[in-house]
Order: sequence, then structure tokens, then C-alpha cells
Amino acid sequence: MENKHRKNTIEIDKDKFRFDVDVYIFKEEEHLTAYCPSLDLATTGTNFQDAMKNFYECLQLHVECCMEMGTFEEDLKEHGWKVSEKKIVPPSFRTQLRNRQLSSLLQSNTNYERISAPVRIAAHA
Repeated sequence: MENKHRKNTIEIDKDKFRFDVDVYIFKEEEHLTAYCPSLDLATTGTNFQDAMKNFYECLQLHVECCMEMGTFEEDLKEHGWKVSEKKIVPPSFRTQLRNRQLSSLLQSNTNYERISAPVRIAAHA
């Protein structure tokens, strides 16, 4: 039976992590904000490309820092991810809705776009 979370499951190769995360893009004043509730990371940019470029840089730095400190797995678990030896699964949308920022965004009149952002990160610090 195929895992329905397959596209959201982190695949662990010998040298990299591959996974997708949902990123919400919304306009705040003169900037766009890229917000990832499953990792509680946010960045801004003057346009979509800039916001996403900044998001990927922020994500890379966050993961590298966690890996250097040996806290990557702990950080994921704190954000509701399920971690096992063979796979890492992000929190469900229902679990993510417990996050006040996401819940507020979705209940506001703010226009936003949700995208599935592919992530590829080296598995070493």
C-alpha cells in the first residue's frame, strides 16, 4: 500500500535529505512574506522570487545550525514531525493549524498562496 504522505515524507539518502514543505506566501505592506508553519520559519522579500530565495537560505542555515549542534531531529519533533530511522514525516495540516500564526493567517482577510516547496539538503554539517 502506498503511503499517502509520500510526497511530504523526507527521503534520507546517504548524503542528503529530500522533502517538500508547504510555504504560505502573503503580502504585508510593501513586502511578501514566505512562511513555513511545519518548521516555523519565515522570511520576506520584495517579490515572490526574492521571498522564496530568502526562505531557502533561511531553511538551509536553520538545518545546518541544527545539524552542527546535533539538534536536527529534536527540532523536527518539537515542530510535530514524526521521526524514525527510515523516514521523517511532517506534521499533518490539522496539527499545523494549532500554530497561532497559521491559524490567524487562514482566518484573516489576507490573500495568500500556498505552495509545496521542494527541499534538498546535504545530510552533513
